[in-house]
Amino acid sequence: MNNCDNITLSTILSIVKRIILLIQIIVPILLIIFASISFIKLVKNPEEKNGSKKIINQFLAAAIVFFIPVIVNAVMMILGESNDISNCWNSANEKMSTISEYIDITGRERKKIYKDPSSYENGGVGFSMNHANAKSIPSSVLAGAPHSNLSVVIADDNGNILAEKDSDVLREGGSTTKVFTGLAAVKLLDPTQDIVVCTQYAQNMPYMGDPDVRVGQKLTVSQAATKNFPGSSNITTANIAIAIGKKYGNPSSDAEAYAQGMDKINEFLVNVGCQKTKLVSSSGVNYYYQGKKWGQFDSNGLSKGTFGITASDLALVTTIAMQDENFAKGIHGRNSNGKFFIKSGTQAYKHGIWGFNHNGKRYYIAALGFNFHVDGDTRSNVSQALYQWAIKELI
Repeated sequence: MNNCDNITLSTILSIVKRIILLIQIIVPILLIIFASISFIKLVKNPEEKNGSKKIINQFLAAAIVFFIPVIVNAVMMILGESNDISNCWNSANEKMSTISEYIDITGRERKKIYKDPSSYENGGVGFSMNHANAKSIPSSVLAGAPHSNLSVVIADDNGNILAEKDSDVLREGGSTTKVFTGLAAVKLLDPTQDIVVCTQYAQNMPYMGDPDVRVGQKLTVSQAATKNFPGSSNITTANIAIAIGKKYGNPSSDAEAYAQGMDKINEFLVNVGCQKTKLVSSSGVNYYYQGKKWGQFDSNGLSKGTFGITASDLALVTTIAMQDENFAKGIHGRNSNGKFFIKSGTQAYKHGIWGFNHNGKRYYIAALGFNFHVDGDTRSNVSQALYQWAIKELI
């Protein structure tokens, strides 16, 4: 790693290069316009003093402004990695297309993140994540969150962990929990036959407010599995657990159906290959579904018992879920550089799951534990740095 991998430096250099590019385009155009105006004046008044000289100077200035950035870039390319200045300059040139934040897709037509749904099998479970060749993630890559003790995994679509940090630490996962519930929905319920019905019991659960869901509303399994992704819908996940409880259990009420459904989901996650994860609730709200009490995590979002999720298990479940058409088709929106945001989460700390495509293959980044109570700990900057580091050092 070197100074050029610093996300702040990379961003500044990229902005400078963008400004130079704009100057290279706009200034010559303005000079040519001014030269044209001078030429028209000269035609109208041939005896105007220094008229022709002024026009020539304006055209020369336009040419100089246009070619100076070209010459500078050419020199930097020739120098290559021979010195720090040219190395950082060229590195910024490569990263210009990747410094943008996630594009706001509100009000825009949403596109599926998979190209050909027929290429997805309807499930594939029971494999574990391969840590054999995993690298440790340098602290410099996580510099965008200096006050956060992060758990991070970078994995490919085959279950190989390419890099990790504290990947097996059990912690609160916020709404990233919904990926676990969503996978359980498309695997334990029949996506073509079963219907998830929104119940009054789910509406009355703590922190379940969602104006987009109403009692009696019916959703297909696919709709319920990724309701409002990458946003949040706590009520829908509770109704998924109730639907699973009614299918596999023998409940006498929706409350019992929810508890039995959560038991079934946790059993399913073990069978899928999760090593330590045990969900405290269907949505990530820290309300234990059997004990009906708050707690289980400390003020830093770390588990005080057996409940919680790990970054490794989150990467595993995301990989499996994104290979299932019924789940993947509910994930919408990605920006121009190929990254797409799968799910965010917030309880004691912030969390996030990102995906990106590179050279025809898909990769995932799962990060837990951003301290959003402290200024300067930025989730988007860290995800960007992880993405750039993965492209350069891992892939």
